[in-house]
Amino acid sequence: MQPSNANLRSPSYFIARTQARCEHCDQLSNVIALALPPGHEVQLDGGWEYVDGNAFIFYVEELAAPISRRLMQIAPLLGREREEGHRHAYWANHCEHCGLMLSDDTLHCEPGGFMPTQPDEAAAIQLTRVAEAFSAEAAGYALEPELFSLIRRL
Repeated sequence: MQPSNANLRSPSYFIARTQARCEHCDQLSNVIALALPPGHEVQLDGGWEYVDGNAFIFYVEELAAPISRRLMQIAPLLGREREEGHRHAYWANHCEHCGLMLSDDTLHCEPGGFMPTQPDEAAAIQLTRVAEAFSAEAAGYALEPELFSLIRRL
């Protein structure tokens, strides 16, 4: 089932994995993110626009049911939570050591995590392609992030 307010869709998607330092307990924790390959679509001004580039998405508020089930199987600490200052709950990583939420701001908008600034940081991210239809509602979208080409594909 497609989310009622889907603003992203694609014939396939990536699950990205890396480690990030928890801002609460300072330990490294495994984290995941979603990325879209070239050929995905973004809804803008009521219409769908084809995008010929890779993108990380974040602040994911809704996911199609098969995708959320897959993510819960591979990342049981991933869950929907509302962060202070945000109107809606979103799918957020939680630290495997202290259990507290890791902010998408930290993972996607600050250097490190899923926003590598060095080639070795990009190489530490692993992408697994999922050959299934994707739809989601997300507030965060990073088109062609720097060093995306250096991320390892499994």
